[in-house]
Amino acid sequence: MRGLAFALICVALAACTHRYVAQPGEFVIVQQREPRSLNPELENGTSTMEWGQLLFSYLTTWNDKGELVGDVATAVPTYANGGISKDGRTILYRLRRGVRFSDGKPLTAADCVYTIAAILDRDNNVQSRYGYDRIISATAPDPYTLVLKLRYPFAPLVSLVLSGEDFPILPKHVLAAYSNFNDIPFDAQPLGSGPFVVRRWLRGDRVEMEANPLYFRGRPGIAHLTIRFVADGNTAINQLRTGEADAFFDDLDTNNFPTLRSVPGVRTTLTALNEVGALLFNTQDPITSDVRVRRALAQAIDMQALVNKSYRGAEQPHDAGRGLFQWAYDERAYPDVRYDPEHAKRLLDAAGWRLGPDGIRRKNGVELRPLLIFQAAVTGDEIFATAFRQYELAIGVDVELKDFDVDTFVAPAEEDGPVYGGKFQMALYPFENGNDPDVIDQFACSHVPPNGYNKSRFCDPRVDTLMIAALQTYAPARRKAIYVQIERILAQQLPIELIYETREIDAFSSRLRGESVSPTGPFWNVWAWRLSPAR
Repeated sequence: MRGLAFALICVALAACTHRYVAQPGEFVIVQQREPRSLNPELENGTSTMEWGQLLFSYLTTWNDKGELVGDVATAVPTYANGGISKDGRTILYRLRRGVRFSDGKPLTAADCVYTIAAILDRDNNVQSRYGYDRIISATAPDPYTLVLKLRYPFAPLVSLVLSGEDFPILPKHVLAAYSNFNDIPFDAQPLGSGPFVVRRWLRGDRVEMEANPLYFRGRPGIAHLTIRFVADGNTAINQLRTGEADAFFDDLDTNNFPTLRSVPGVRTTLTALNEVGALLFNTQDPITSDVRVRRALAQAIDMQALVNKSYRGAEQPHDAGRGLFQWAYDERAYPDVRYDPEHAKRLLDAAGWRLGPDGIRRKNGVELRPLLIFQAAVTGDEIFATAFRQYELAIGVDVELKDFDVDTFVAPAEEDGPVYGGKFQMALYPFENGNDPDVIDQFACSHVPPNGYNKSRFCDPRVDTLMIAALQTYAPARRKAIYVQIERILAQQLPIELIYETREIDAFSSRLRGESVSPTGPFWNVWAWRLSPAR
């Protein structure tokens, strides 16, 4: 009887914990953010790339050496191969033959033309049209040739438009009948040409996928791929330990890195990405519109010590600008902000914020109490925010802290997201800018949300002029010289303070073979993954 009772208790406990049991040939990945849509054109940043790489194809993509290579396109257009015209205003792609969508329909240049038009269509809620808005026309003279005519030379185009760091190619034959794709069945059950197809999406829990037998590189080696959504990093790590999960990708909490490395049977990688952690200042807010206030808030912080403490050495606080400007970065033009609390106090005095008897500064009877927002359930960010507040109190600034769950935090402006909606004075926000030093989408006057990713709402005509000039030359040396000028202005005006170059934490089961991480994450070659027999 005692044995029977014990068995019944075990069954009950197993039911209560809802332990996930994988099916044979299944690989289970846990990650913290659930997408709003499985149509990558309605997502942004990392989520766009992940679902694009799993379910769709691109013209070009990035490999694990940081090289731009052909995906559906047979080659990356260059002057040498005739893909870029002498005047830089025509880009030509040759497409592979035999690429099909998962319903068997061929993928042709007409699908690329449709996708570009859909992204440019204002009825579709894509979060950025940057790069696409430089295209005068996209035509398909034959099924395997795509020709883009540009308004003027645009150097980043081949690394941006329909590339692995942006939006993938959509099926015209499925979507052309809709007036927009904002809320249609496709967004939950998309039909793509990528290595996997969606079997079902159990919202709040997981997306189950199966290998696409029609994928142009061949059927992927993993038959069943499941992504489970686990908001809490500790829970995700426990699922790695118990075998409920085989991988934990893009851990948002760098404090978990030492713990992940200790999990038996798991390989953990730390990969530098083209992404930065930043302290955003809302330059259109009455408080932080004053550059003296922005600089004072930045100089009050010993950023080197704070980043090392908050992120346990997983992030590099020195020369964070390299993560934004890539090969065009100049540490002399865009240096780290110097820790100088005494100078910060003088700046606030000059801006009219005077210290009161209670130690808090006021101006016209109003307390200097700016809001710092950040993402909840990320230990490093929570440590950073708490310590940040103490640093600022030392100069008479009473910072209010407010955290948001990840889905709310990154929500677009039209959904009342706090970052994209501008409801902050300061925001602790990591972001990816891409593999080109172009920063128009981050700093152009015309790219304030909902028209782009200029989250700091910064506007400087000098910077706009320089950014446009940098795009109109394909010569790297000339482009770098222009970006150095941009960096100097940004360092002076300080719409954002870069605090580290992001490194992605990924943990893989040792039974996985063929995986590697590119600047766009681990899914770039998911089609090549294989599983060893033992689980």
